Amino acid sequence: MATKKSQVKESQEMVEKMGVFFEKAGLAPMPGRVFAYLLLAEPPQKDFYEIQEFLKASKSAISNALKFLQNRGMVEYLTISGDRRRYFKVDAKGWLETTRADIASTAHFKVMIENVLKHRAGSKHLDFNEQLEEMVEFYEALDKNLITFMKKWDARK
Repeated sequence: MATKKSQVKESQEMVEKMGVFFEKAGLAPMPGRVFAYLLLAEPPQKDFYEIQEFLKASKSAISNALKFLQNRGMVEYLTISGDRRRYFKVDAKGWLETTRADIASTAHFKVMIENVLKHRAGSKHLDFNEQLEEMVEFYEALDKNLITFMKKWDARK
């Protein structure tokens, strides 16, 4: 049977691996680790000092990470009657909405690259323009597939 110390070490390693994953997905290091910790937390809500102690980070680093995650809709806080502390947990619905908004933004990339191509119309660097045209095609196909996926997802209920 695993000891409490080995469970904590295992959780720390998992949070670190997940934190690296979230970094690669675009989060800054500390928000990625805070989010990873809250995903694994048992119970699923932790107070500020529990998060700080587990991650061994400064108050300002944890505070900034929590504010960022709350602003992105990925984390929310709750209070418990008679307890003055705030507890933080993953906001699964907010996270889904954030993901949906990120997906919807892919259409904007296509438009932006098309505008870049218009601006580069007289360029002598045709090979680069061709690469950008391929990006437009990619984003166009991605957008069509994502729209189809989102319709199917929304209709599943």
